[in-house]
Amino acid sequence: MSGEIPDDIREFIRRYISSVSLLEVLLLMKRDSTKAWRAEDISSEMRTNVSYASSQLAELAAAKLIVNNGEGYEFPAHSKQMDILNRLEELYANRRSSVIGFIYSQPIDSIRDFANAFKIKKD
Repeated sequence: MSGEIPDDIREFIRRYISSVSLLEVLLLMKRDSTKAWRAEDISSEMRTNVSYASSQLAELAAAKLIVNNGEGYEFPAHSKQMDILNRLEELYANRRSSVIGFIYSQPIDSIRDFANAFKIKKD
């Protein structure tokens, strides 16, 4: 599954994308990068509650993938991540299940690694 995803896109997902909905918000904002998005806008587009949309915007802003211009959040037109995002968007459109599987495999691996650190081995 992850072999279908190029290394740089896998690294981008590992670093910045914790859920499919977060990826979809980022791609939505990228597609309409001239708009200043508010949590209410994201909530309406994604059919989710406003507080969840607000937390997603905050997470993307903390990762410096979007910026707050005072009136809302914008996707920077000259993002240094544009090449990866364009390819990720195409991959998500064509191999959605592979991308979704990879996104959701990440937290499980992290939790497993954390749990393994506390295993007590028998002598």
